Amino acid sequence: MRQKYFKLLIHFFTLFLITTYLHAEDSIKIMPLGDSITYGNIASENDDPRPSSIRTGYRNHLWYMLQGANFSADFVGSNMTGQDIVPPFDSDNEGHVGWTSYNIAENVHDYMSTNNPDIILLHIGTNDLDTSITGVAEILNQINLYELESGQTVRVLIALIIDTRSPNEIIQDFNDNLRKLVNLHMLIGDKVTLVDMYKGAGLMSSDYGDFIHPNDNGYNKMATVWFNALMAPYTPELYTFPATLVTPTYITHLNINETTKSVVFTTEVPDSGIIF
Repeated sequence: MRQKYFKLLIHFFTLFLITTYLHAEDSIKIMPLGDSITYGNIASENDDPRPSSIRTGYRNHLWYMLQGANFSADFVGSNMTGQDIVPPFDSDNEGHVGWTSYNIAENVHDYMSTNNPDIILLHIGTNDLDTSITGVAEILNQINLYELESGQTVRVLIALIIDTRSPNEIIQDFNDNLRKLVNLHMLIGDKVTLVDMYKGAGLMSSDYGDFIHPNDNGYNKMATVWFNALMAPYTPELYTFPATLVTPTYITHLNINETTKSVVFTTEVPDSGIIF
């Protein structure tokens, strides 16, 4: 009887390991990447900080939404923050308090080599305090380098960063430049998607825990934007375009409609005109 019991126990344990392995293999690896807004920080609590185990940002809300939609996700990253939250969620992430886009650019290749993400959720630039998107451009360069070296394709969802509690002209200009950068990468066939967190999240002053960081309600709104972007149809072949009548630097806006499988862009006419 005891021998039969142990055989049965081993059988069920083997099935558990196989099921767990298959689930991990089937899961989509998603890397939440950014600064304290990804990590889950609120500057107003610096004097009496919460433990990292209950800091979540938008990540727990997004996890619950994905689970509710039967989207098999595996959050990945070197940080584990929010692991004591109930209900529990996958708390792995690459949110780094106080980091600029340049800090992320210096480390993103290592993060990707370690975690091999399928999708990156990038919200970065709030700490840059500048309108330049040079740091974000280098992040995309490093992602392309990883893809070249590994032979893997990574989908990157890049957010227009959220505003501060009061409208900030620097952030508006940063996002304008970021939009142009993402348009250029779309035109060369990179698997990048622009996500409008800036206006799309609909954040109001009551959705902030301090001047910069959302409160839990604000983070829930951010999670909804990420969720909608992840659940939208994705057709990779739409992201490789033929040459246009003008160079990509003159394209000011690009809209990809996954449903109608169409691309619409707005362009400035250069001083030299257009040659047909």
